[in-house]
Amino acid sequence: MSPKYEIKGWCPTALRPMESGDGLLIRPKVIGARIDAAQLGAIASLANTFGNGLIDLTQRAQLQIRGVRSSTLKDALLTLRDTGLLATSSGVEHIVNILAPPLAGIDPSAIFDSNYLVSDLSAGLSRDVALHELPAKFLFAVVDGGALQIDFSEADISIHPASEGRLALCLAGLEDAAIIVSRNEVVATTLRLAKAYIELRAVNPFDLRRMRRLTRLTGAAPLIEKAGLELSRFTPSRSGERIDYLGVHTTGDLAYTGVAASSGRWNSEELSELSKLAILHGLNEARLTPWRAIVFPAPDLASAIQIETGAKALGLIVDPNDPRRSVVACPGAPECSQSQGETRRHIERLAPLARRFAGSDGIGLHISGCGKGCARQKSTPVTLVLDGGRFNLVYDGVAQDKPTQSNLTLMEVEKIMTPNPRTKAPCPAI
Repeated sequence: MSPKYEIKGWCPTALRPMESGDGLLIRPKVIGARIDAAQLGAIASLANTFGNGLIDLTQRAQLQIRGVRSSTLKDALLTLRDTGLLATSSGVEHIVNILAPPLAGIDPSAIFDSNYLVSDLSAGLSRDVALHELPAKFLFAVVDGGALQIDFSEADISIHPASEGRLALCLAGLEDAAIIVSRNEVVATTLRLAKAYIELRAVNPFDLRRMRRLTRLTGAAPLIEKAGLELSRFTPSRSGERIDYLGVHTTGDLAYTGVAASSGRWNSEELSELSKLAILHGLNEARLTPWRAIVFPAPDLASAIQIETGAKALGLIVDPNDPRRSVVACPGAPECSQSQGETRRHIERLAPLARRFAGSDGIGLHISGCGKGCARQKSTPVTLVLDGGRFNLVYDGVAQDKPTQSNLTLMEVEKIMTPNPRTKAPCPAI
């Protein structure tokens, strides 16, 4: 059995912070993927002044400042407001969750400009108080057909390019049909769907807290009928392959550099220096990604190389073959009070082994401090779940699954993960 854990029921925000083992967690509000380089630098300074200097980049492309003290929370929020990264209200803050392509608005290969769509959708969600009843984890995603496509599988409503310049609204749990509308109608239609969902889930808010639960329970018909819409046959294209975003790349005339930190954990000095690099060599902005990496658009290839050189000097990940890229780990103890032990201290040691197991998305190992598995909900070739300071091991599963082996030491884990030199397969179970 997995170790017990508590489900908090919300993600930390700035106006509704969450207590953790290292203090309060707060999240500046970034809409879509884009953040000014100056804002990135301000977050680094804020984390150093009011927190413990550590910042996490989440799977929803949001920055999370760790270790904020209760005595400094007010000043931290005032700083966020002055930086333009504080929502106008807690109602707006918890429901404007929009995942966007990292190169939104500047990608010459994109089919449409998703930056404008994200901005208009955010404004619509913010204005209508009725929509503030959406669950805090409700997620919108925009797919623009460009060079860096996001995984929209966790989105409740996702927007995709369709034929003849129209857009398709896809619902979680509905695989082969969508609402097809013109670009001028897409925001209003999305909001109608969200309102219809709010009305239908009112009978059982907890069980129907995500769109997928609703469509699986009742099918899409009640929702479509209540919104006054109709379905058309449509299957969104999905990319299951590993996307190359680290290091220097070009798409058309656009150059950019992708930079990652081990398991999405950055310190204030790293973000401060990256902010300076983006101002000096880039386009004065950064793009946050759900891969827990940051993309820096540059005016030309030479500038992109300069950013890569600076990031490499900081010890950050710019090589897609860096073994650290193959491991996903949660904060672990002592930062998370639910964790059964430390997680990140093992990354460097296990990363070379994890790389050999890496799947199509480049991830071979998930280290979870408890059975909740916050850092990764997808199946992973190897998952290690800490339990009383030792490890439970799950093959091709998630942290909540029944372990294949339990109560392992780190040395035993290494032995199991070391492939047989002849067969290249993991060693036999201990």
